[in-house]
Amino acid sequence: VRTLFEHGAFGPADTAATALATAVYGLGLPAFVLQKALQPLYFARQDTRSPFRFAAAAMLVNAILAIGLAPFIGYIAAAIGTTLAAWFMLALLHLGSRKMGRAARLDAQVRRRVPRMLFATAAMAAGLWLLDRLLVPFAAAGELAAIASLALLCVFGLLVYGAAGIALRAFSVAELRQAMRR
Repeated sequence: VRTLFEHGAFGPADTAATALATAVYGLGLPAFVLQKALQPLYFARQDTRSPFRFAAAAMLVNAILAIGLAPFIGYIAAAIGTTLAAWFMLALLHLGSRKMGRAARLDAQVRRRVPRMLFATAAMAAGLWLLDRLLVPFAAAGELAAIASLALLCVFGLLVYGAAGIALRAFSVAELRQAMRR
C-alpha cells in the first residue's frame, strides 16, 4: 500500500489504515470465491429465490455489524461487517446445498486438494512475510527500489505457491501450465 499510494496527502497513517482494511477484506475473499462456486447449484435447479434471500440476510448482517461496531472501532467496522457477512452467506449457501444430494457434494479429488492448497498458501504467506522483512532496508532506498521490491514479492509469491503446490501434489505441472494459459 505504501509503495502504490503513499504520496502527497496520503500519509503513513492512511497507509496503515488502508493496509488493515485490505487485510480484513482479504479474509473474506475465500468466502466470496466459494459463493461463486455454490450459487450455480441453485441456479441450475431454477432456484433464484434462495440465493436472493441468503444475500438479503447477509446484507442485513453486514449493515448491523458495520453500523453497530462503527462507533466503537471506526472505519474498520465496514471491513469486518463485509467479511463476516460473506462467510455468513457462504454458510447459508452450503447448508442449503446439503439438501441437493450427491451432485452438490465435494468429490474426493477436491477434498484431497483443498487442504494441500491451503498448505501451499501458508508456505507462500510465510515466504512473503520473510522476504518482505528482508527487503525493508532495500525498499526504503527510494521509490524505484520500493517498486522493485513489490515486483519481486509478487514474482516470489507466485513461484513459492507454484512450487509448494506441486511439491504437495495440490496440482500438477501440466495443470499449472494450463491455468497460466487461460
